[in-house]
Amino acid sequence: MKFESAFRRHLIRRAAYSRDLGPQELWSVIDQWPLYCGQYQLSRHLAIIDLVREILGVPGDVAEFGTWRGATAMLVAKVLHTYQPHDSKMVHCFDTFHGLEDFLPQDGPASGFSGEWAGSAEELRAMIRLHELEDAIVVHRGRIEETLPQLLAARPELSFCFAYCDADLYGPTAAVLEHLPPRLLPGGLLAFDEWNCDVFPGEGIAVGEFLSRAGPAFKARAVSTAAQPSLVLEKKEWGGTPVELAGIPPPATT
Repeated sequence: MKFESAFRRHLIRRAAYSRDLGPQELWSVIDQWPLYCGQYQLSRHLAIIDLVREILGVPGDVAEFGTWRGATAMLVAKVLHTYQPHDSKMVHCFDTFHGLEDFLPQDGPASGFSGEWAGSAEELRAMIRLHELEDAIVVHRGRIEETLPQLLAARPELSFCFAYCDADLYGPTAAVLEHLPPRLLPGGLLAFDEWNCDVFPGEGIAVGEFLSRAGPAFKARAVSTAAQPSLVLEKKEWGGTPVELAGIPPPATT
C-alpha cells in the first residue's frame, strides 16, 4: 500500500519515543493530542470530519462498519454534536469486537491478519458514558451480515445519510452494500477505508460488484487529502439517473 513504509517508520520512531518518555498521566497526554498524533492519522481524521460536514444537511443517521475501539464513531458523534447540537442524527456502530475473522477467497492475503483489531464493546460503552453520548451512539455487537439486516427489519422507518465502511473484508462489505444503499438518502455518502488495497482486496471486490449493479446511481469520488478513506460514493439526487437500481424507487410525478 502506498505510504505504508513511511507509516511503519513513524510507528517505530513513536515506539522509541514512548520508551524514552516513560509513564505519563493519561489525560494530560490526551489533552495535548496534537503533539502525539502522526500526520497520517491527522489527515485521515480531517478527511472524515470533512465528509461529516458534507452530510449535515442530509437527513438520516450515520453508520460505521468495523468499529474496533470506537475512535471513528466517537469522532463522528462529537463532530455532529459540535455542528448540529439539536439534530436527531444517531451513530450506529457495527462490530463483532473479535477482530478479523470469517475470511472468504476474495479476501486473499487478509487472512494473515486473523484476530487483529479486536476491540471491546464494554470499553467503548464506558467511553460513551464518560462523554455523555448515550443518546447519540448505538452499539450493534455481532456479525455485520446479521446485525445490519436485523436492524433494518426491526426499524423499517430508519434512513441514513452517511456510512463509513472499515470492515476490511469481502463478506461484511458485501452485506453493507446489499442492505444499506436502499436506506441511504440522495446526497448521502458511503466511504471506504481499504478500497483498492492489495492487502485487503475483499473490500474493493465487493465495491466493484456493487457499482456494476448500481450503475450511475452513485458517483465515485477520490479523497485528495488523505490515504484513507480511499473512496467515497455519493448517492445521486432524484432526477435523470436510475436511482431505483440502488433500491429506492423514484418519487411519483403528477
